[in-house]
Amino acid sequence: MARAHNPDTSYARVEIAAPELRFRFTYDLFTLQKIAPLDTDRDGRISRAELQRGLPAIEAFLHRAIAVEIDGTDADFGTFTAFVWPPDAPDAIPETDYHTASGLIHFDFRRPATAPPENIVLAFRFIAPLSERHTVLGSFDYAGAKHEVTFTRFEPDYDYVTGYEPPLWQRLWQFLRLGVGHIWIGYDHLCFLLALILASRLRELVWIVTSFTIAHSLTLILAALDVVRLPVRLVETGIAATIIYVAVQNLRGAPTEKRWLLTFCFGLIHGFGFANVLGEMNLPTTGLVRCLLSFNVGVELGQLAFVAAAFPLVLWLRKSKHAPRIAATLSTLLALFGTAWFADRAFALGWMPF
Repeated sequence: MARAHNPDTSYARVEIAAPELRFRFTYDLFTLQKIAPLDTDRDGRISRAELQRGLPAIEAFLHRAIAVEIDGTDADFGTFTAFVWPPDAPDAIPETDYHTASGLIHFDFRRPATAPPENIVLAFRFIAPLSERHTVLGSFDYAGAKHEVTFTRFEPDYDYVTGYEPPLWQRLWQFLRLGVGHIWIGYDHLCFLLALILASRLRELVWIVTSFTIAHSLTLILAALDVVRLPVRLVETGIAATIIYVAVQNLRGAPTEKRWLLTFCFGLIHGFGFANVLGEMNLPTTGLVRCLLSFNVGVELGQLAFVAAAFPLVLWLRKSKHAPRIAATLSTLLALFGTAWFADRAFALGWMPF
């Protein structure tokens, strides 16, 4: 057992390889007693059986308090496999007071990985509540090399870059899925599309979606290549303004024949919004343009799926005798949403976190 352990220190180790990532988190008994009430018989000792009974609470705490991000996507450290009792300790740690016990308990987790990730972010959210001085000594092991890092309440996270580059087809597939997914969680883009659908005929929609795609592809690529950059607040405020403008046009009954041209102009703004999403990722150095085009294809597929799902409903509503009133109500709601979004982004109010 370790004898020089500092009770304000815990340990983390990440082993990066395929077919799995291995995470090990290590704590002394004093720290574990803060995480979960283990000394149930209050005899000043924590036995193997008491620790076994407390495992569900400890595992839940670790999953809640340690954040993992893999390749720009929120993840976790996988499935709990075992806790490792100090090899030379008896059934109960021999010190009568676990406040001074030096035995370290390891908790091992494994997460499947078909290939090494490009980067892993590890963040500890529990440091300050345990102790202002608590420190996590961490290490990332990859390809025979070990990178050590210290986590504190001032620096609770670290982004470890492996340098691994997946095959190009895998990157293209990743960006395609990201494009589809972003449309379906991009409420601003969906509201903009819905406002367009409400007052447009099918033939016009083809031109509208096509012009929107071409426009946002241009600005996305220019922004990703650092040719043109706009502040995030300005971009998101501009996207909100496009929703308001189209919704108000619907309420006014403005002609829609040339709406594809308006959509092209607004698509340039939305493209910067897509670029902000990609800016949070580690963009590849090789095949960058192809990955951006793949992202755009994903966005286009997501848009077409949304239009295909929404347009039949709009056609059905148009056959109702209340169609003008329904269209006006929906456009009003979209205008109100756009106005709230505009105010939130323009003045950084924090009303709308999505």
